[in-house]
This record gives sequence, structure tokens and C-alpha cells, in this order.
Amino acid sequence: MSKFENSFLCVYGHFNQPPRGHPLTQRVGEEPLASPYRNWNERITEACYKPNAEAGNFRYISYSFGESLLSWLQSHYPETYAEIIQADRDAAEANSGYGNALAGAFHHSILPLARRRDKRTQIRWGIAAFEHHFGHKPQGFWLPEMAVDKETLSVLADEGIEYTLLSARQIVNLPFEGGSGPYEIKLSRGRRITVFVRDDQLSSEISFNIHHLGGAGHWARNALTAARKSAGPMLLLATAGETFGHHYAGEEQFLYWLVSHEALSIGYRVLPLNQYFAESESFGTVEIHEPSSWSDQIGLANWATGLGSENTLWKGALRRALDNVASEVDRVYEDLAKQHEFDPWEVRNQYVPVLLGDVAAEDFIHEHVPSINKNAVEPLQNLLTAEELTQRMYTSYTFTNNDLDSPQPRYAIACAAAALGVAQQATGQVLSERLLSDLSVVTASNTELNGAAILHQVVEELDLPLKFAE
Repeated sequence: MSKFENSFLCVYGHFNQPPRGHPLTQRVGEEPLASPYRNWNERITEACYKPNAEAGNFRYISYSFGESLLSWLQSHYPETYAEIIQADRDAAEANSGYGNALAGAFHHSILPLARRRDKRTQIRWGIAAFEHHFGHKPQGFWLPEMAVDKETLSVLADEGIEYTLLSARQIVNLPFEGGSGPYEIKLSRGRRITVFVRDDQLSSEISFNIHHLGGAGHWARNALTAARKSAGPMLLLATAGETFGHHYAGEEQFLYWLVSHEALSIGYRVLPLNQYFAESESFGTVEIHEPSSWSDQIGLANWATGLGSENTLWKGALRRALDNVASEVDRVYEDLAKQHEFDPWEVRNQYVPVLLGDVAAEDFIHEHVPSINKNAVEPLQNLLTAEELTQRMYTSYTFTNNDLDSPQPRYAIACAAAALGVAQQATGQVLSERLLSDLSVVTASNTELNGAAILHQVVEELDLPLKFAE
């Protein structure tokens, strides 16, 4: 049971933006629909990240940021970035050393759909990115879309992660008296990992109806008072961070008043999950529905095969095409690893300091593959770049929109083309033939373009190095 005598409230926000721009430079250029701002990153920063930072909300809530967004903020909005990082430090000073930030998957991929070695890469890179920005190891880890299976949890535990968050609908027979937890999940070899469980109804009210809740005070008195009288000492609300200011303009003020005043006035104690985890005991062991996500789609269909409608079945075909690109890049990467006698997947897992700009690629290669000859350094660097691009193809946003001819599927195809193009430069082999064939069957009735046509467009528009057989 919790050591806390009064009820505990945590509001959790996950902040992220889809990767966009040029796959090789990662530069986000002009996006006319974001007018009057240059692009959506700027527009959403002004509407959400900046006002939430200025209001001090990050000092009160638990939160995670996608790595590409956080790095973009560091470069383009350094004051906002500094306030986000400082909020974690301030929380640690106020809460017995426990900050309020959590780590997340490096590329926001749906981890249960990834191969085990790719799960490990995404988790290890995500942990390293967290340490790069926040300066300490994470306790908790946000799973993109709360998508989970036992293998993902096992890899999290292997990498030292202590807890994650799930929705109530993902838990088998959630104990009523335990509220939001914490609970334990048994893993193989005697291991365990902790989960906190969000209140789905109240989280959805904030996520989709915040404009109509009558303000933080009214909602706290009418909804949270009743929740405080029900089971469990801790109430967890979890939603997309962009709810507060971007999806709903001005609602960073709802969040501010909720966590700084109104929840306290009805008897809640607002603390970050990290501190609550450290100072509470488990309410017992639970089982999960697997694979599952917060939206409870059977088999994670929205990101795997499409949901069965005519205009979503392209998702399964595109995923197969991307899988074949990843396998092709893996094949030539493994061939080079055999020649120079190094573990390709351990080297890939350790490559993240290069991605974060802390180490030059050539220096990394000489340190981790000391036996490599000078003629192989550039090919290996290219293949590690290709490996990162194949990881980036699988961001959840690739499959979120049901429109094939939309920015995120196009970006995934661009990443695939860039990955094969860079691999071609490393090997001298033409690797595009299978991709063209695979993408020719990626079709949707609401667009005349198929995947192959999109491939030709992005290669030309972005001047990607992919060569086609004559």
C-alpha cells in the first residue's frame, strides 16, 4: 500500500511530432499549412510547448518528449528546451531526488510489431537520448501508443527500466481496490516490471472534451472529487501533451490550474510518478492483454495490416515493403560485419552517440571496430546511416493516417529510398528492384498514386541517392 495518507494525482503528457523533412538532413523546411509559421514545429511550439513551459506546467506533471522534437527545440527554441530540462531538475530538488521526465522509444515505433533486436535498439537508443538531454538515467519509459507485449516488457526490464504506463483496458481483470497502481507483471527468468494504469474515462475526457469541461475548477469538483472517493490512493491521467494548447487552444491554463491549485483544493497531492513509484508498494500482480494498445485494436491492426476497410489495407502492403528494405540493408550490413569480425547489432545499439551529435561517426567506428581497414570506414558509416533510416521508417505516424498519399507514408517511403541509396553507395550494388515491385501493390482507392509512384516522386523531389536498374 502507499505510504501517502491522502489521494495522489498524476497528470502525464507525452509530447511528440512526426518526423518530417529530408530523411538525410532531417531539416524541417517550410510547410504552407502551418502558416503564419514556417512549419508545424514552430506553430505547435508557440501554441503548446512554449506556453506550457512558461506556465511552469512541466514542474507539476510527469512527461516524455520524442527525441527528434526535443533536439529540434534545443536548436530552435533553446529557452523553451532549457525550461523543460530544468523542470525535471526542479522536481528532483522538490521531491527527494526524483524528477518527473520519462524516456521513450527513439523513433516512436510500435514496439510489439518490431523484431526483438529492433526493440532493443529502440529502447537502448531512447534511454541514451534521455540521459543525453536530462543528465541521469530514467526510471520510467513511455511505450508509443501504449502498445505492449511481454517481449517488449522483457527488453525494458533487461535495460534497467523499472516501470511503464498502460491503459485500464489493457489489463486483465484490473483490481478495483488498487486504482492506478502500481502493479507488477511477471516476466521470464523470475523478473518483474511495474506498471501504472491510467483512468481511461477521465483521461479521455481531457483528451477529447477539455473545451467542454467547464474549466479546471468545475471539473475537479465534479469529476475528481468522485474519483477520490472511489478505489485506490492514486489517480493517473495520461494523454497527448499537445492536448494542452495545440489540439485545444489555451488549455495549457486548464492544466496549470488543475495541477497547481484545483486538485489540491479537493484533497489531492500532486506528485510525479517517479516519486510515487519510489515510495509506494505494489498492489499485486496483473496480466496484460497482448499485443494491445490504448485504443485496444485487435493485433494492433491500425499499424500492422489496416483495419479492414478498402482504404486502409495499404498499410499491410507498405509494412511488408518496409520489412524487405530492412532485411536488405541488414543483409549487406551483416556481410560487412563478417568481413571485419564485429557484432553488427551490438555496434548498432552503441551507435546512438553519433546520432545525438556527441561523437563523430569516424571516431566511433575506430573505437568500436578497431580492426577495420581504412577503406571500409566510409562503407560502414554509410551502412550504419542506412540502419538508422530503416528504424525511422517504422515510426507509428507512418500508419496512423488512413490516407496513403499523406506526409507520413511518403516520409517512410523516402526513408526507405534513402536507406537503400546509402547502402548502394556502400556496396556498389543496385538494391532498388525489389522495393519498386513491393510498392507497386501498395494501393488505395482514394488516390490514383501507388507506392511505386510515390517512390519515384520522393526520389526526384528530395534528390535521394537511390539508383534504379536500367
